[in-house]
This record gives sequence, C-alpha cells and structure tokens, in this order.
Amino acid sequence: MSSQTKEIAATTARARDKWREKAWYQVLAPEYFGNKEIGSTPGETPDSVIGRTLEPTLYDITGNFDQIHVKLRFKITGVVGQQAKTVFYGHEWSSDYLRGLVRRGTSRIDWIGPILTKDDYMMRISVIVFTITRSKTSQEHSVRKAIENVIVGHAKKHTFDELVQKVILGDLAKEVQEEVKKITPIRECEIRKSKVLKAPEEVRARRARLRRGGPKAETEETPEASS
Repeated sequence: MSSQTKEIAATTARARDKWREKAWYQVLAPEYFGNKEIGSTPGETPDSVIGRTLEPTLYDITGNFDQIHVKLRFKITGVVGQQAKTVFYGHEWSSDYLRGLVRRGTSRIDWIGPILTKDDYMMRISVIVFTITRSKTSQEHSVRKAIENVIVGHAKKHTFDELVQKVILGDLAKEVQEEVKKITPIRECEIRKSKVLKAPEEVRARRARLRRGGPKAETEETPEASS
C-alpha cells in the first residue's frame, strides 16, 4: 500500500471516528404544534446544534397530504437531554402550487407588510388573493386595505404563538377572505409566506432607545416585492 493510500485511509478513519462521537438530537416542533418530532440532527455538544434550522412541511406535522406544499421553518433554541426545542421562524407556500392557482381573466392581488404581535414579535406577512373576474385598480386598493386592517388588527390582540397557529392552520386567511369578498368576488385567499424579523428583546431595545432620545434605530426591513 502506497503512503498516499495509507494517508487517505487514515483520514477517512479519523473522519468516521469523529462522526461516531457525535450525538443525535431529536428535534421537536414548539408546543403549539404539539411538540411533534420534525427530524433529528447530530452535534458534538448540545450547544453546537442551537441556531440550526429545519424545514419540514405542514404535512409532516398534520399528516394531511393536502398540506404538503406548505414549507415550515423552525430554529433550534435549546436542548434538554437528547431533545432539541425549537421556535417557529417562518413558512412559505411552494411556487409550483401557487402557479397552479393562476387563471386567465382573473387578477392576483398581493399584500406584504410588517406586523407587531401583542408580545412584541415583529413579522413579515405575505397574503395572496385570486379573484374570480378581472378586478379594477380601485378594487385592488380596497382589497389591500382590508387585508391590512384584518392582519394588523389580529397581530395587536394575539401573542406570537396564537398568531402563528391562526396563520398556519388557515384561520386568519378565512377571516381575511370574509372581509375581501365584500369588495370583489374571490376564488382563493391565503397567507402564502411569513417570516420572523425581530424577537421581542430587539423590538423592546429599539423602543427604549427611542424613548431615551438616542440615535434613531435603523429603518424596518422593506417588504419584499411581490412575486
């Protein structure tokens, strides 16, 4: 056996041994998703897995195949024993599924905006509406205003955990739909995407700086363009 071959074999063995030394942690969804197991991840120490994100589908949690197009994001925040705890970080509908909802002679109306929950989580919410017939510009403006009123209103009166459940399970979209259909006939109304922008401690720190008259905090993230 050549020296180069021996070196490669030794490197492979070391890598294998290092992999064996890693522990596997069971990753759980938050309590408001039933602490459902959403995967596992290896790590040399518990601290080494904190901050990692997992992206299961809603189907993985509910077992409902009709929800396989909804991708969720969870971030690991802590480890207890061999179980890694997570917090919801956002969700997104698949682009293929959304494209399948497009129809000729109809309109697609998007609303995207930052919201603040009752317990000071800042999120970005993206809502998509498909009409039955082609809508007028004035109707689209009224639809976006109605969406904003419903979304912002619910954010103000619900905690983060409560709002996430309403967003992911479709309850909030149904309430938006009830308001929007008063303006124009609609075929579909969904919350297609969400993302956590700032945790409460960041929001409260910025608020405290402003109260003290310190340097103005950075401008909030500009909502992404509709896609």
